[in-house]
Amino acid sequence: MYAGAAALAAAGRMCDGVAAKSAAIETGGHLPADVVADLRASGVPAMWLPAELGGAEAAPAEVVDAIAALAAADGSTGWCAAVAVGTNALAAYLPADGARSIFTSPATLTGGSFNTAGRATVAEDGSLCLTGRWGFGSAVTHSDWMSGACLLVDGEGELRTSEDGRPEARLAFFPASEATIHPTWHTSGLQGTASHDYEVEALDIPACYAMGFAFDPWPSGPMWRMPPMPLFFAPLAAVSLGIARGAIADLVVLAQVKTPYRSARGLAERDVVQSMVARAEAATRSARAFLVETMVGLAAAAVDGDDISLTDRAVARLAVVNAARAGRDAVNLCVEAAGTTALFVDHPLQRRHRDVHALNAHVVLAFPGLETVGRVFLGLEPDTPLL
Repeated sequence: MYAGAAALAAAGRMCDGVAAKSAAIETGGHLPADVVADLRASGVPAMWLPAELGGAEAAPAEVVDAIAALAAADGSTGWCAAVAVGTNALAAYLPADGARSIFTSPATLTGGSFNTAGRATVAEDGSLCLTGRWGFGSAVTHSDWMSGACLLVDGEGELRTSEDGRPEARLAFFPASEATIHPTWHTSGLQGTASHDYEVEALDIPACYAMGFAFDPWPSGPMWRMPPMPLFFAPLAAVSLGIARGAIADLVVLAQVKTPYRSARGLAERDVVQSMVARAEAATRSARAFLVETMVGLAAAAVDGDDISLTDRAVARLAVVNAARAGRDAVNLCVEAAGTTALFVDHPLQRRHRDVHALNAHVVLAFPGLETVGRVFLGLEPDTPLL
């Protein structure tokens, strides 16, 4: 069984090699085979895999720091690692026999989408016939399995509904080799994540490879009594913190050697740059502390068997969105402090700037998440299930 501390240490050992490949990862549009192999071997994808499947069920701080370390080396690598950690956690909510069939090794890599862009009919034995095309398929070029959310339809193509009138939905897993990949990922940032569209047509899915959205876990560990959404979202937020950490390091190096045009003082000697570095550090450190504190609190409540309130879930969402925005703000400060040096496409600060802004456009991390949280704090019902 993998251990969280060992995975964190392995992530740290990967960083120098990944950083050296960062420019090539962006240009190539995907993670190189050796980086993928190292990621598999590191134990990072198994950090939130159930212990029954050989996973670590790692402490929140270990997960946040492992993802942040990889993201500091390269944003796309950190993002793909975060997707693997979060999606692999779904093994706890699949039927147990399906989870054991899919996650035959803790090195398994998965990705997918919660967007119900698919449609599926249901056979008498519970299997699905799935057709769909999903966007933002991060890591689709190197994952072993992909997942896609779908709505259930009858033989006439009409939506099936539950007793409360809501459409019935499933999240279906299938081998990545069964999907057709459409090369649609032409973006300004996170180019190396290969987040292309992927598609299947009339694909048979065994019943044990699909889960509903009640998130009813089968493993016995206390972490599975936590709300599931923070397990998926916190690793993504950690990517922003890691990118910011890398940007601060880049600025510190630059500040030792650069003297701005028409200035008698080096960059490191300028008061405004000193304050910018301090503000970037404060934003990054405080956001990490809030994120880890919130996740630790949820884990402790799960261990003690305490009820986790809607407000607790809203605070968890707030910590995630806050971390994403804090990382972005820290990178912006570093880019501004660097001046024209950071304008050049091949400079690491410019790449981090592109990556962190792409990340903040993700539906989980974007600004509207604050509206959902604010509704709860104001005593209103949330307008989205992403809590």
